Amino acid sequence: MPREYSLDKNSEIPLYSQLKSDIIARINSGEYEAGYKLPSEKELMNLFDVSRTTVRQAVDILVREGYLEIKRGVGTFVKKQKKYNIWELEELRSFEDEALRQGLETRTEELNVNIVDLNGELSNIFGDKYDKFYRLIRLRYLEDEPSVLVDTYVPYDIAPDLGKYNFSEVSLFATLKKDYNVIINYAKKTFRAINASKNDAELLKIKEGTAIQLVKTITYNDLDEPFEYSISRDRGDMTRFSAILKYKS
Repeated sequence: MPREYSLDKNSEIPLYSQLKSDIIARINSGEYEAGYKLPSEKELMNLFDVSRTTVRQAVDILVREGYLEIKRGVGTFVKKQKKYNIWELEELRSFEDEALRQGLETRTEELNVNIVDLNGELSNIFGDKYDKFYRLIRLRYLEDEPSVLVDTYVPYDIAPDLGKYNFSEVSLFATLKKDYNVIINYAKKTFRAINASKNDAELLKIKEGTAIQLVKTITYNDLDEPFEYSISRDRGDMTRFSAILKYKS
């Protein structure tokens, strides 16, 4: 049922913010579908009984936030909204399992796999127990759009011949569990905001310097020993993280 065209002029919330919220609500409800041409600036002024400045402020924000797009000489239209992945951090799941849980289509493209020597960063995680590692580079897609670029390191001694697998078709975690008897226990993650490098931006199809999330993950087996280390660059417009935090008195 269409919403009424009214704003609360006695509210402490600015009118442009109310108008913005109203338009978002119409988009989310399906009243304004993707491709829908928004009423003209003058029509919005009359419908909501607001000034031209209020309409322009609301529309400008909605354009910046990706809800609307302006086609010069044609009008303002509702953009197709990107679906994004909400990672719930209470449980450890693979990328595929997390996307499947949310009903999102996903695929993985293996970009490269090679063997590298122990270095300072890997030594800080694995100590000196291993001297060679498989380095696997993958590009993850959500709804056929690149979402996550991830480098993964697995000690060679834990998974010899890991390079024979095609990780565009099979899951790394499933392979480690099934073929190498790795018992996956838990993971530690750290998060940091960074700006996308030129190479990362090209692969993720975003502008160089765009803010993205750098996520480092160390995954442990049933003996509390690390068996996998990954560095992922996640597009901020397609990935969210969620956690339940219990208060400790």
